[in-house]
Amino acid sequence: MHYSPETQAILDAIRRTRHDTDVRLDRLADEVASIRSGFPDGDPDSHRRYHESIIEWRELRNKMVREALTHAAKVGFWAAGAWILYAIWLAIKLSFLDGKP
Repeated sequence: MHYSPETQAILDAIRRTRHDTDVRLDRLADEVASIRSGFPDGDPDSHRRYHESIIEWRELRNKMVREALTHAAKVGFWAAGAWILYAIWLAIKLSFLDGKP
C-alpha cells in the first residue's frame, strides 16, 4: 500500500515514538529491578516495616528514659528536701544543747 508523503511521515513518527517509548519502559523496568535488588529479598515493604519497628522501639525507649528521668528528679527533690529538713533539725538540736552531745 502506498501512502502520501505526509501520511508516511506521520506513520514514521508514530513508529519512532513507540520505539522510544519501548526503550524508555525497558530502561525504567531495569532501574526498578536495580532498586528492588537493593532491598533484602527484593522486598521494599518488609524493609519499610523493619525501619518502622526500629523507629517505634526508639520512640518507646525515649519515652521510658524521659519518664525515668522525671521520676528520678521527683525522688531527688524529695530526698534533697528530707536532707535539708534533717540538717535543720540537727542545727536546732545542737543549738538547744549548746553544742553538747
